[in-house]
Amino acid sequence: MSNSSIELFSKLNTSGFIERGNRPIIIADNIRTPENMGSILRLAGNIGAEHTYFIADPTQRFKNHKITRTASGASTKVDWKIIQTQDLQNVIPDTYEIVALETSSDSININTFKFPEKTIFIVGNEVVGISEEVLSMAHHKIHIPIPGPISSLNVTHALSVALFEWLRQIV
Repeated sequence: MSNSSIELFSKLNTSGFIERGNRPIIIADNIRTPENMGSILRLAGNIGAEHTYFIADPTQRFKNHKITRTASGASTKVDWKIIQTQDLQNVIPDTYEIVALETSSDSININTFKFPEKTIFIVGNEVVGISEEVLSMAHHKIHIPIPGPISSLNVTHALSVALFEWLRQIV
């Protein structure tokens, strides 16, 4: 007899961390496509994120219908805002550690990294990554090892790998 996915996820009790108050925060630095913004919002809804912030130039125009369509309803169920870099300090709780998903000479392999329960995930622009100003705020930098000839993941794919590795570790 087959269970519905709702029943299955109820039995798995993966939402227990929400009751403990350890919901992640997502910060996306200068994402350029509305489809990626929508996918990030959907991931925020999947993982039960506390907040999602998009750092963007206030003059940038977003195609909200594309964000909404890709988010599949999450844009109305997730707490999200568009902010500027200088507002970042006002939205980061002191009790959280900032983890940047950025491949660099000093980044740590995600497979060996121990995530803090209270984590802020920062992802960057699809072409240039996380700005130096935002990256300098990170407590940790992690990367996802890519064995194939294409050396990077789409920003939303990288975020999903990191979010669900964090969830696996804390549940």
